[in-house]
Amino acid sequence: MKKLLLSILMALLFHISSTTGAFAAATGEGAVRVATTDYYYGVSASLTIPGGVSIPLDNNSYIAFYTGLGERCEGGVSYKQGLWRKFLNCGGGETDTTSNESIVLSTQPTAGTIYNIKLVNNLDDTASLYINGSLQFTKKVYSGTLRSSTPVKVVHSTYDISDKNAYTNAIFSDLQVRSNSGAYSAFPSSIQSNIYPWGKGDYSVPSLNPLQTSLKAGS
Repeated sequence: MKKLLLSILMALLFHISSTTGAFAAATGEGAVRVATTDYYYGVSASLTIPGGVSIPLDNNSYIAFYTGLGERCEGGVSYKQGLWRKFLNCGGGETDTTSNESIVLSTQPTAGTIYNIKLVNNLDDTASLYINGSLQFTKKVYSGTLRSSTPVKVVHSTYDISDKNAYTNAIFSDLQVRSNSGAYSAFPSSIQSNIYPWGKGDYSVPSLNPLQTSLKAGS
């Protein structure tokens, strides 16, 4: 009975978040995700850095905007402790530079700065992250394989210990998928979208393609 009541409650909460475009809950993580249902060999999107960024400096809270190859590899940019970083995570621990690496951006962006982010499946158990056409990282999948196409995704996420994270108008525009030939084409119309019900804070989501969000701190 408890499991049934929990399932009903979660379904109701997700319905509310989907219909209102905003969601608040009680744990430290949250995300808005747009993913393909078909399989591709890479993903590209242009990120507009948000304004009004407010993240506490005295804890591990952060916001991150990234592309992904299924659940295998995720790469993009994040903001933590006052600095923007680039990262590629293919499943390893934070200190495992073979599969996961995060480096502070040499030039810190301002609101409105646009980065083109591409994540490519190399079909050899590695993925490569490109920013503005320049290779940043190539990382090996920590476990399992990456030798065939996967669903691809774009994500706006938050990890928010004290419910204080906030920003305005982050945008992933010009969403594209990569074919086996290396050509890029527009994101398909068949997509899955989620505002994760374990999120903290209050997301506003006026658009899914392009993916546009703002995040309001809790009261």
